Amino acid sequence: MTRFLLFTLGLLAGSYSFSQHKCDSSILQADKVLLQNFWTDFKTAINNKDKTKLASLCRFPFTCDYCILDSSKASNKPYIKVTKTTFNESQYEIFFAVRLVKEINKHLPQDFFIFQPYYNTVDKKCSYSFGYIARDENAQHPGMQHFFDIQKVNGQFKIISAWTLP
Repeated sequence: MTRFLLFTLGLLAGSYSFSQHKCDSSILQADKVLLQNFWTDFKTAINNKDKTKLASLCRFPFTCDYCILDSSKASNKPYIKVTKTTFNESQYEIFFAVRLVKEINKHLPQDFFIFQPYYNTVDKKCSYSFGYIARDENAQHPGMQHFFDIQKVNGQFKIISAWTLP
């Protein structure tokens, strides 16, 4: 587990270092209030199991690689595009995972260290990732982390993708 966490932190640090010219800590300073608002709304929506509020915090469609496991839709891609319809039908449940709920309740809105800035080469914008351990490492499994990418959309942060390692 230690090697996995070090590897993951290395990837995040590498992507952070690589993106310094486009997405540095001064941008994080400018986004502090918006990140606090996002985190407060996100935490409240999850704790209240408010599907409507969660939907308002997402930019649809967003990609999700671990959602495909719960999808009845056959696809040759390693992810699905979660639309507002599929979100409302079942994909909202990814936000009620017990480990995610525990993780978000550990942090206060001012805990900016949970947000890792990076330059999104697809959208050409500064984005942030935050994640949690979805499955511990054991003899049969290398462990798993789930991540959410957020980005400023029309003056507020929204979830733009959900992904997993390994």
